[in-house]
This record gives sequence, structure tokens and C-alpha cells, in this order.
Amino acid sequence: MTIPVSSSSPQAAPIDPAPPSLSAPKRPTPGSATPLAVALLAMLAVLWGFNWPIMKVGLAEVPPWVFRGSASVVSGFGLFAVAMIGRHSLKIPRDKWRPLFLSGILNMALWNILVLYGIDLMDAGRAGILAYTMPLWATLVGAFVLKDRLGIRAIVGLSLGLAGMALLFSVDAKSLAGPPLGPILVVAAAFCWGAGTVVVKHAGFTQPVTVVCGWQHLIGAVPVLIIAVFWDLDNMGEVTLWPAMAVLYNMTITGILCYWAYFKVVSLLPVVASTVGTLMVPVVGVFANALIFGVRPQWVDYAALLCVAAAVFLVMTRRNR
Repeated sequence: MTIPVSSSSPQAAPIDPAPPSLSAPKRPTPGSATPLAVALLAMLAVLWGFNWPIMKVGLAEVPPWVFRGSASVVSGFGLFAVAMIGRHSLKIPRDKWRPLFLSGILNMALWNILVLYGIDLMDAGRAGILAYTMPLWATLVGAFVLKDRLGIRAIVGLSLGLAGMALLFSVDAKSLAGPPLGPILVVAAAFCWGAGTVVVKHAGFTQPVTVVCGWQHLIGAVPVLIIAVFWDLDNMGEVTLWPAMAVLYNMTITGILCYWAYFKVVSLLPVVASTVGTLMVPVVGVFANALIFGVRPQWVDYAALLCVAAAVFLVMTRRNR
């Protein structure tokens, strides 16, 4: 799952919930592209939204490092296959390997591991809301690294996002019973995603997004697989049907199909439209969590969701400077 930092920034791609920003998409063409883009956005909202409680199902029996390492390898090679079908080269220029490596660690390894550990300690719907503060962190990091100017809209957006996070921190039942580790890990994951997005934007990749994202998956999978093999496999017992299906879902549906669909939408719609459209993901996540785990959303969930949605909208619709 990821989303661009601003209306003037290149497109981003993440790991499961959302992809890192890469090169600027072509201008959308009018006409029949709009119904297809709307259909793909609706599909993304459902598939990415349901992935939040689905990840929690998988973590019941599959350790986080095994979960993430196996999913990233399959997703990486799957994106390579999509790129090769489109007759794109998998080569990366020598001067782009350093930012590619850094973004792979931030956007794939750290984002996914922190999200998996965080979601295992808190409500999955609320984790999805916190995770979608990543454009706010990207804006904040960009202000320091890229010297992007923070206007009134960005400042108000950041304030709303912080308010939404404060609401979830203040009422999460597990957080009140002990250290708020789950929400902290998810917010840290969102920060890593935002920082990785700034790295990719600064690098200015010109390769197809499927190629760059495929490499990011595989680069991020290396340290994860090492830890999985030498430590986390010992924590793994028998895996039943539904947790196994949850891992398979992350390997194929979110890791390959959703990435392809997201970048297809980016090529069909303006950046702001495609970004604001993905705000339906945490909405679906909240209700998907209620459907799968029987957790009824509370007023604070709706309030936090509105704060984060308004914050991201303000940040993403800033006028180009």
C-alpha cells in the first residue's frame, strides 16, 4: 500500500498496503480511461483495505519475518514478470543503486516488519488509519531534506494528522493497559515509508515502476530472510489453511496485482485524484476489521479517520510551487 507525497511529486509504491514514488506518470488521456480508473480504485480500496485484518489472521500462526520474507520474494519476482511482459529491461544504472538500496530497506523491510509487529499488538482497523499518515511524514521529511516549503495547508494537514493519531493513542484499550507499543510501531512504519518516498523522489528514477518496485522488494527481503532463516523459523509451528491463505494473499494480490493496478490508475488519473481515491483504503480497513473480527468501530475510529483523510487531502492538494 503507498501514495504520493504531494501533487508535484512523482508516484510512490510500498509494500503491501501502498507503493513508493518513482517517475512522473504520463498525462491522463480523456475518454474511456475514467471508468477503468474508477473501477481499479474501487478494487484497490477493497483489496488493500481487507489486507489489514488479513495480515492479522496470518500472524496468528506465521512469524512476522517468515511472513514478510516469503511475501516479498514472490512479489518481487512477480513484478519482474509483469515488467518483462511489458518488454522492460530490469537493469538499474550504477548511480541509482544506492538510493534504490536505501528505499528498499525503508519502504520494504522496515515498513513491513514494523507494520506486522504493530498490527499484532493493536486493532487492525486502527493500524490502517495510523499507517495512512505516511504522506504527512513524507511532507515533513521533505521539508528538511528537499527544502520543500511548508505552507498553511501543509501545516494544517500535519496538525490534523497528529490529532487523529492522538485520538487513537488515547483510547486504544491495549495501549491503556500497558506501553502503547503497537501504535508506536505502526507510526514508525509510516515514518519509514515517508522517508523512503523522499529518497525515491530525490533519486529521480526513470525506470518503469514495476522494475524499481521489484528490486525494492528483493533488496528489502534480504535482511528479512536472513533473520527469518536463522531465528524466526524456530517460532513457526503448524500453519492451518486461513493463515496460509493470508500469506498467499500478500504474495500475489497485494504484492503484485494491487501494485500493478495502482500504477495503472496513476497513468489514467491526475496525481491528486489517484491519491485521494486511495483514502478509501483505511475506511474499508476499519469495516473489514469489524467484519472479520467482530470489532465494532467506535466514534473515535470515525473521528480519527476523518482527521487523517482531511490531513492527507490538504497535503496532497497543495498548489505546485
